Amino acid sequence: MEFFESLSQGFAALGTWPIVLSLLLGSALGIVVGVLPGVGPGVSIAVLLPFTYGMAPLAGISLLLGVYCGAFYGGAVTSILIRTPGEASSIMTMFDGYPMARNGQAQRALSLAFMSAFIGGIVSALLLGLAARPLAGFAAKFGAPETVMAILLASLCVGKAYQRQFASAMMMMCFGFFLATVGIDPNSNEQRYTLGIPALLSGIPLVPVAVGMFGMAQALVMVSSPVPTFDSSLIGRAGVSWRAFLEPFKYPKTLAKGLFLGSAIGVLPAVGAALSTSLAYFWAQRGAKDPTPFGEGNPEGIVAAESANNSNSGGAMITVLALGIPGDVITAIIMGVFVVHGIVPGPSLFMDRPEIINGVLSALFVINVVILILLVLCVKPLARLAYVNPRILGLAILALCFVGAYSAANSMYFVLIAIVFGVFGLVCARANIPTIPLILGMVMGDTLESALRQALGRSDGSLMPFIERPIAASILAVMVLMLVWPWLSRVLIKSKE
Repeated sequence: MEFFESLSQGFAALGTWPIVLSLLLGSALGIVVGVLPGVGPGVSIAVLLPFTYGMAPLAGISLLLGVYCGAFYGGAVTSILIRTPGEASSIMTMFDGYPMARNGQAQRALSLAFMSAFIGGIVSALLLGLAARPLAGFAAKFGAPETVMAILLASLCVGKAYQRQFASAMMMMCFGFFLATVGIDPNSNEQRYTLGIPALLSGIPLVPVAVGMFGMAQALVMVSSPVPTFDSSLIGRAGVSWRAFLEPFKYPKTLAKGLFLGSAIGVLPAVGAALSTSLAYFWAQRGAKDPTPFGEGNPEGIVAAESANNSNSGGAMITVLALGIPGDVITAIIMGVFVVHGIVPGPSLFMDRPEIINGVLSALFVINVVILILLVLCVKPLARLAYVNPRILGLAILALCFVGAYSAANSMYFVLIAIVFGVFGLVCARANIPTIPLILGMVMGDTLESALRQALGRSDGSLMPFIERPIAASILAVMVLMLVWPWLSRVLIKSKE
């Protein structure tokens, strides 16, 4: 009953023209972004972030959520029709979607993808509505030591998500924590790492860093990359099949596997949809109902990948709303909208600003419905966007980055920061160094510092609260287990041999 009450209040909060237009515009932009290979929602949201500052909080969040969800849908279009995933998470859809399209079943493949993604999106919204409030109630029991340990656990999860790049990911995370300390110390009013530059007294702002690291860096990559060639023979077959829209329900086990993995992995920091789609795809291979081999046009491969892909969004928003910890770079940037409007994500948000929580919940439902309608009506012209020259697109994104960075504060200082971090992001891309941890570190840095100060201040510098308090000690135990598990598993395997 409480869930439906929150949902109805959320729909009421969405009932203003600015928010309605934001939902429609964000959903349409998200689909376009997903179809355009190489752009991605991270780039688009980073570019759009400065333009949301003049909006009401819920309008800005709805715009970015529309882009976030729409990109997952749009990525399936190019994966199926031209064998070029618009998103990394759409790679698994390509394996069976493209062979189906080549066999004259493009409309069936697209319909399977759209409906599976729609089911995943609705389930993720339900998950957000049912799980966020209880998790926030649990998080309300957190004191400073628990907050510190939760952020450190999230940071460790980020590093583990990059596996072989663990060291570089943790280095970038620490660099993000460091950047968050630049400016005036809020307790002592001392200058920290300002190098005598007056502009740094207020710290390094997140907006131009995000615009540079994701917008400018990706634009520079696109401008300097060779123009790809595509097989355009399948574009004319784009469309939807009403019969195929119901086909995902023929594979309930496969659908359940995708929904479970997408929802569960969406909650984990920095893991992202690409891992959930891969795991769901390979899990669906076991006991698949359709006899067609996977990779040769099996519809269950599309159902598993797309349902897992879109069920990530609700899980990722849970950690933001309930814990104030971003799950990935996109939710980290969305947190920037909260922060700039003086809204602090976390357990207190449910009491202080319930209309925001209810609005986000309802927006996810509306966005998924709007996106599905837009795709049904416009899938063929949308598919032709895949042939936009990436160099021209890169120049357009670069221009928007300059405009966005300047408009955030009407200052060339923001543009300069964006350029510096754009070049830094390009270097990281060429050196295969992950950049997402840096943004996550910047977003969580202030919270980590204030919680650590508070915990150490109350204990006169003692670390015992991190061990004596049950929740903090449990989180610490999980972190230790995560660190020693690779070594422990090798020891156990050798002992069995």
